[in-house]
Amino acid sequence: MKISIESGKGGDGIASGRRESGVPFGGPNGGDGGNGGDIYFVASKDENTLIDYKYKKIFKAKAGEPGRTKDQYGAHGANLELVVPVGTMIKDAETGRLLAQMEHDGQKLRILAGGEGGKGNIHFKDSVNQYPNFYILGEPGHKREIVLELQLLADVGLIGTPSVGKSSLINCMADVKAKVAEYPFTTLVPNLASVSVGNFRFNVIDIPGLIEGASDGKGLGNAFLRHVLKSRVFAFVADLGRFEAGMRETIQLIDEIMLYLKQKFADEDEELNFIFREENGLICFEVEKNDEVIISKRLLFVLNKWDLINDEEVLKEYKAVFYDNINTFLKERRLAQLSLSLLEKNTFTTSAGTFYGIDNLLRKFAELLQKTESIDVELDTYQSEEDTQDEENYDLITEITEEEKPHLIEEGYIEELESRFAKVWYIQNREICKMVFTLPWGNDEAENYFWQLMQNKGFIELLEDEGMMKGDILRIRSFYEGVEDKYILY
Repeated sequence: MKISIESGKGGDGIASGRRESGVPFGGPNGGDGGNGGDIYFVASKDENTLIDYKYKKIFKAKAGEPGRTKDQYGAHGANLELVVPVGTMIKDAETGRLLAQMEHDGQKLRILAGGEGGKGNIHFKDSVNQYPNFYILGEPGHKREIVLELQLLADVGLIGTPSVGKSSLINCMADVKAKVAEYPFTTLVPNLASVSVGNFRFNVIDIPGLIEGASDGKGLGNAFLRHVLKSRVFAFVADLGRFEAGMRETIQLIDEIMLYLKQKFADEDEELNFIFREENGLICFEVEKNDEVIISKRLLFVLNKWDLINDEEVLKEYKAVFYDNINTFLKERRLAQLSLSLLEKNTFTTSAGTFYGIDNLLRKFAELLQKTESIDVELDTYQSEEDTQDEENYDLITEITEEEKPHLIEEGYIEELESRFAKVWYIQNREICKMVFTLPWGNDEAENYFWQLMQNKGFIELLEDEGMMKGDILRIRSFYEGVEDKYILY
């Protein structure tokens, strides 16, 4: 879901004078503008979809009010809070970079900061200029296009190839009506259901059928593998009616998840370490990176469609072959094998058609969830604009005459004859940016104040040391998202 967000512009300051009878030379009394509103995202467990953002695509916070006379400051613009479901990922539409992930109810993150309010002329009075006739504008707000993507958060993930009966199982477990049919890929989107076992509630997700090559995008592909990773318990569902083919496909899915994890988290210099082990009678699946556990899940195996065979001897033989295939898979990858008793404890036989074994399976889910906590790698940590400022390292000044000058002449910004010896420089500095973008250009007092401030802060000396001269054109980089750079003449 792609939307556009814009934080509020800061209110402008004002230039005014005190005019009261009996108060000669009252001096300036222009107040400051208010700050613009911020854009916040708030996660709520009461929201289930992003439907509110399907039809309305543009969201703007309120601008700050301008300053007033009599030393009165303008009101701050109201912040805008956008409510999204828990599990929503917020990405930059242009770069695809993850800005934030809303992981728990009540989580609140500021995505765009509003502009700071401008300064009134009360701030610029000094011993020389008793009545300054200029003010500072409010900072521009930030504009950004973002993509909202809902990642379903569930406690238990039902994982299996198409048509093994995952949707039928979830229909048995909860009062939902997931679509079922006699053809592959009936489920095209994940089904999320809330299940109760006594007083304990948890969520079960039915992941659309995965096939060999899912990690490379085959079938419905890795679009849904990311949903799997958020589940605390992986329940692999196999079709008893397919015998050896069903066993092989189930084990292939374990391999697909491992391949997906490698693609997502492995570095060129550091590989992932996969571990299958026993912990208090449970099968524990862990992923290590740099000797640190980044993912920890519990595994169960569900042998579904018992009603198709209904034969204990056949089931016993099926399990023996299934367990042998699992350990062969682990052995081929040089991983520790699992004992037969451990596999037996964590394998359940069910029938969605007759509800056989469903209660036992649900009780096991509840037991697992109450005993364990999931460990997941912090895939993406949110960093605000302020957090990243210290990490930036820009060249203060760069000559860009050859690239920019023809364009400026063509646009009529400068005359070709008058600018024969002028150079064009690209300036990257947040403080200079703020001063340039908040100055009311065209006001002589304001411009003199700006150049004096540049001199006092040492910027003029630094820039002239790099070759900047009078008559040169400066392109000031905009650090306000969605706002273009500004050109000024030195």
